Order: sequence, then C-alpha cells, then structure tokens
Amino acid sequence: MMKKNDNLYIKTFAVVWPYALVVSLGLWLGFHFTDFDGWTIVLSFILGTLVSVMMMSFHYRSVLKQVEIDYTKLRRLSVRNYFIRFAFYGLVLVIAHFNEGLMMIPVFVGLTSFKVALIITAIIFREDDTHAES
Repeated sequence: MMKKNDNLYIKTFAVVWPYALVVSLGLWLGFHFTDFDGWTIVLSFILGTLVSVMMMSFHYRSVLKQVEIDYTKLRRLSVRNYFIRFAFYGLVLVIAHFNEGLMMIPVFVGLTSFKVALIITAIIFREDDTHAES
C-alpha cells in the first residue's frame, strides 16, 4: 500500500526536471554576460542534478526492498546505503574539483536539486489539514 509520503516522493521525480530546466536557464542567463563561462556552470549544475536524481532513485528502490526484509537487517542496510550515497556524492565533488571543465559549487548546488524539488513538491501538493477534522 502506498502512503501519502511515498506518492509525494514519486511526484518529486517529475518536479525536479522542470526545476532543473528553470535553474539552468537562470544560471546561463545570469552568467552569460560575465567573465564566467555560463555553459560550464550549467553543465556542472546538470551533472549534480543527474547524480542527485540517480542516487535518490537508488535510495527509493532500496527502501522499497528493505521494507520486505527482517528489521534487524534493515538498520544495517540503511546505514550502508546512506554511506554509499554520500561517498558517491563526495566522489562526484572531487572529480568536479580536479576537472577543469567542471565547477565544484554548481555541482554541489545540483546535488541539492532533489531535496529542493521535494520541498517544492510538498508545498504544491500539501493538503489543508485544518479542514480534515470536520
């Protein structure tokens, strides 16, 4: 049975792409007429966004599988998956730091895209709880 929060999580996968498009366009327009290369900033942001969506998809599928297993194994697998995700985020940031074609800060901002889109999704699809008690 799908809970309301699961549904919100799935809706976020659809919201993150328009969010990334708007932010990418804003970054390009904002940095196009400066000394910074707007395309490098946009590419770095998109890389972070893609990694963020990929890791959150991995997280979602992992959680669905973990619900079906024994509770004693659940905690160990959750901690392991958490460290795998953040190690991968760290690896992407290190690669961005040492790669001349990428910028580390836009990659980091892109890595936060799914969380920002999740907040936006929660605001858009929130239910008015004041009328629920009537």
